[in-house]
Amino acid sequence: MPMNDQRPEAEFQAHIAAYLQDKHGYTVLVADDITDKEYYFATPLLMAFIRATQADSLQKLQADYGAVESQYKIITALKKALATKPLWLIMREGLTVGDYSFLLFYPKPRSSISVANQHWQQNRFSFKTELIIQDKERPDIVLFLNGLPIMVIELKHEAGGQNVHNAVTQFNKRNHQDNIFQCPFLYVAMDTTDIKVATNPSKAHYFLWHNSGLRNQPQNQGEYPVEFFYRDVLATENLLSVLSFYLIYVPKKDDKAAYTLFPRYHQSRLVNKLSTDIAAHFVETNTVGKKYLINHSAGSGKTLTISWLAERLHSLYNGNSKLFDMVFILTDRKDLDKNIRDELDSFSHLSAQMTYAKKSSQLSAAIHQRQSIIVTTIQKFQYLFKVLSKDNSLQNCRIAFLIDEAHRSQEGKNGRAIRSPFSPEIIEQAEDSIEEIKKVLKAYQPNQLFVAFTATPTDGTTQLFGEEFDTYSEQDAIKEGYIIDVAEQIISYDTLYHLEESPLIPNKTVEEEKLYPKGIMAMLLKKAAFEDEGLIQYKSEIILRTFEEQIKPLINNKAKVMVVTSSRLAGLRYFNILKAKIAEKHAANPGQYNYKILYAFSDFTHRDTNEEIRENTINSLEKNEKIEDRFAQDDYRMMVVASKFQTGFNEPLLAGMFLDKPVLDKNAVQTLSRLNRCYEDKDKVIIVDFTNNTDNIIKAFNKYRKGSPYEASEPTKEKVDTIYQDIIDRGLFNDTDAADFLALLKIGNGADISSKVNLLRERLRFFYETIADQKDYVYQLAKLVKAFNFLSSFYKYSQQIEQFVFFAEAIGSQLIKQGSESELMMDISTLLLSKAAVNFLGEMGFTPQDIKQISGKGGNTTPTPPPKTTIGDALAELKARYAITDEEAIIIREICEEKQADQEILATINYHKDRRIFLDDTVKNQIKASIKQAYEQREHFRELYEDKYIDEGAIFDMMANTVLTHGLAIAQSA
Repeated sequence: MPMNDQRPEAEFQAHIAAYLQDKHGYTVLVADDITDKEYYFATPLLMAFIRATQADSLQKLQADYGAVESQYKIITALKKALATKPLWLIMREGLTVGDYSFLLFYPKPRSSISVANQHWQQNRFSFKTELIIQDKERPDIVLFLNGLPIMVIELKHEAGGQNVHNAVTQFNKRNHQDNIFQCPFLYVAMDTTDIKVATNPSKAHYFLWHNSGLRNQPQNQGEYPVEFFYRDVLATENLLSVLSFYLIYVPKKDDKAAYTLFPRYHQSRLVNKLSTDIAAHFVETNTVGKKYLINHSAGSGKTLTISWLAERLHSLYNGNSKLFDMVFILTDRKDLDKNIRDELDSFSHLSAQMTYAKKSSQLSAAIHQRQSIIVTTIQKFQYLFKVLSKDNSLQNCRIAFLIDEAHRSQEGKNGRAIRSPFSPEIIEQAEDSIEEIKKVLKAYQPNQLFVAFTATPTDGTTQLFGEEFDTYSEQDAIKEGYIIDVAEQIISYDTLYHLEESPLIPNKTVEEEKLYPKGIMAMLLKKAAFEDEGLIQYKSEIILRTFEEQIKPLINNKAKVMVVTSSRLAGLRYFNILKAKIAEKHAANPGQYNYKILYAFSDFTHRDTNEEIRENTINSLEKNEKIEDRFAQDDYRMMVVASKFQTGFNEPLLAGMFLDKPVLDKNAVQTLSRLNRCYEDKDKVIIVDFTNNTDNIIKAFNKYRKGSPYEASEPTKEKVDTIYQDIIDRGLFNDTDAADFLALLKIGNGADISSKVNLLRERLRFFYETIADQKDYVYQLAKLVKAFNFLSSFYKYSQQIEQFVFFAEAIGSQLIKQGSESELMMDISTLLLSKAAVNFLGEMGFTPQDIKQISGKGGNTTPTPPPKTTIGDALAELKARYAITDEEAIIIREICEEKQADQEILATINYHKDRRIFLDDTVKNQIKASIKQAYEQREHFRELYEDKYIDEGAIFDMMANTVLTHGLAIAQSA
């Protein structure tokens, strides 16, 4: 740099240069070292590396051509190869010179038997500051490996009035025909606090953020906030890893030019950190049996991260021992759809090691052929485990499972299959049979590694996989511009409806009405309103007007919109009404409404007409044509969906969404996140909420934005034992009943099974006279099944309990015929919608200051029995919400006083009195669960399903706050 340079970035430049020399061992190049002024090769360093590592090949080349001519041949061959390949790829694959091959660098060896062991430390790292290029410009720092330019860095300092964006602009304005902007694999725009990088410096949007988190911070005194970059990323071993492993060449395809993929910081951080931890665990235990939870947001490039991780695990060694025989990538996308295939196919160098298994037969074949990397779906997990467990030759294989979207794999029997490898090694009693002990031992697999990826961790996922090992939050992704903040602007509408009982039900009295669970009642009443054709007509007008005026012009008039409906029937009505309105309006105004609409759903039978409604027919799809491919066409701008594409659907042109279906918690985040994919000139999205659910949506984003809201916790084994014993103590059904019924199922005689079911049903009616008591018993059976499905993955239960659970699962839904949900739906379908209107409530925004850290959720609570009410009771409740009677007030006071005197609660509050976030989020939830239990003990079941009690901020929250505040006051005064 010039003498006495007083620019702020000059000091910054000198600091990095000194660090490269002192900490990493780089050497400094002078102008004369750069002998090739066209390609900026430091030829003497390249030849010195080749002489030191490949003397035999060089001597043979020199024997043919002489020393001077041999050097010319090497440089000429290198320049010729650059016409078809990037420099880094030539360096990775090697250079052919006539009959000889030369490696231009040696990677750090992964195994003790690698030939690289002899030579990798001969790599020569160097740098040149203020390199004078052909247009007389001076890039601040250029890094070289073995005399070849691999990275260009432009520095800015905020104190000088410039920042990282100015550095990007500087790169954009350079002469990109100059080979210093062709040969290196990375271009770094850096100020003292932020970094952006690109593999092609010609356009601003090619530069992506490369920060260590929401805010870069120095780890050592006297270093700049971007210390992580010059300390870690520019470390010589890490650069060798980038060249030999991380860089991906994506060849030209269709009209898209070839390009190079470079990992974002959190991607390489995760792969490096995880592989190091796995290797250390293997050295310590001689096993790979471990589990990890990775919380990486939408927009994190999760599929690429999984791909890099799969490749790293496939080639991970301890000494000369390969750690993994097979790596499975398990995705929730049933069809291994185009999006995931395209990203995985970028790793073309793995084509020989990677296979896709859509069918069970393909999966079985891939396993028995010991394919290194197998991509399949989570839905095949049970079959996969069956194949592995039945083949003795596979028992000693070390296997890694990389699970995508793990939060969607935890329910019911699929969840049980996912959880089965996590059962601890437990031998409970010496008197257990040998076969039982073998089962327990078999459940524990020290040769199986599990890595679960999710953007919205559930409590169950956290219990299975433990605390987050690595986090890249939605807030990170939004800040770095990889996704759009979809919660920034939500237009809220309130759907008002009044339902009245129809006079079409003859001679019906309140006394004659059946009793139904209130939770099902409210859901179905709302469903009836959301399916009303008149209301859909009205909302369709709002949708078309909003789309035309606010959404359609976005993304240079390319924006598309999704209409999320509450049911397939509601979706069909929306589709037909919107399609007719679009055609009508286009006919009246040919310049407008010139677009088409699709309806995405799973095929169903129309409940009124019994007509088979098929997605292919409704949308006129060709055979094997996917609706998402049709939607990608320019003239399709609107898609109605019903329980489809709310997760896992990536269409960057989606910029609008109309919600006519309430979405809560992680489902709200996943649904709205369909809009967050970035696209050139996409800077805004619009969400219209017809469900008056905006507060809950914002709470959901608030909950997950900074990471998981859950803490790792161990499940409680006794829950299943307690529920089981309670059912047995009631004296209705016992273990003999369970054994007899399961024996009948095994034989499979339908007539005998039906007769047995009828006898059991009659016994229930004789034992419990009221429908309320009958339903409460059936509810207990369901509670047992749900608890067992989750907890049996962690703990071993007796064969007796397991047998009774299977009996409960089989018989529970058949014990009560009257008052079923389907029968209730028939009654509700006779209701008349007397008035419907949609009122604009205004806009609600989500701003960064709304974010609060949620540190944990306490425990697992099982729903309590639903209260019993009539349709008339439910209607009255909907019309007069949140009215509290004197009796209710007495109960509230009584329970609050009871909990304020509870010594266990007081002790918990006192112990955590200095952890306010933990108190507010975890302890308060424990108190609330205790309050609900008090209502259940008093047989006040109704309150446990009422909105005014269970909504956030409602009565139960208020009561928990009262108890918590009281306990905290005592703790702080002590």
